[in-house]
Amino acid sequence: MGLFSKFTKKGASEDAPAKETTTTTASVATEQPSAPQAAASADEIEYVQSTWQLIFPISGPNKLSAEELNAKKTAVGVLLFREIFSLAPEALQLFSFKNVEDLYESPMLKAHGKAVVGAVDASVHLLDDVSKLIPILEELGQFHNRKKIVAAHYDVVGQAVVNVIGSALNGLSEEQTNAWVKVYSTIKSVMLAAGE
Repeated sequence: MGLFSKFTKKGASEDAPAKETTTTTASVATEQPSAPQAAASADEIEYVQSTWQLIFPISGPNKLSAEELNAKKTAVGVLLFREIFSLAPEALQLFSFKNVEDLYESPMLKAHGKAVVGAVDASVHLLDDVSKLIPILEELGQFHNRKKIVAAHYDVVGQAVVNVIGSALNGLSEEQTNAWVKVYSTIKSVMLAAGE
């Protein structure tokens, strides 16, 4: 079974072609929260995991230490929030650090950014073990639902994630972009469904 196959349309084949997603900078499709998602293929999971490994190497010759990983997650988290607020400046009003001076140096923003990147990191590493991943996503979805986070907010974050990854890697191929969009859209659907 593929990624999140319990969220696939009944009767849909895992090998069914993915929905066309056109991207300029990387457009995360806006879909209804209950829209079923096609399960990600093994190749799509590999695209996501291999591109993430390029940014956050946890094995191989470029392996980062735990301290380096934490510092990089914080730095990427700040970049992610810069991108979120660039795409949707009004999103700043959703956060407790909205009135903080020197926003991108704020310990509150840095901690939240690191947490978001940590959640993406956990999701990427658990794509092969959805029995562990889905409960984590459901818990995150319930938490964000209590904070009044809606599908449009997830779309902005998804777009920002894909943009930041693409920027960090000097661009993503169409296949890599589509894989990230598909996986993120599925994650979004799980989280939104859990918050209903």
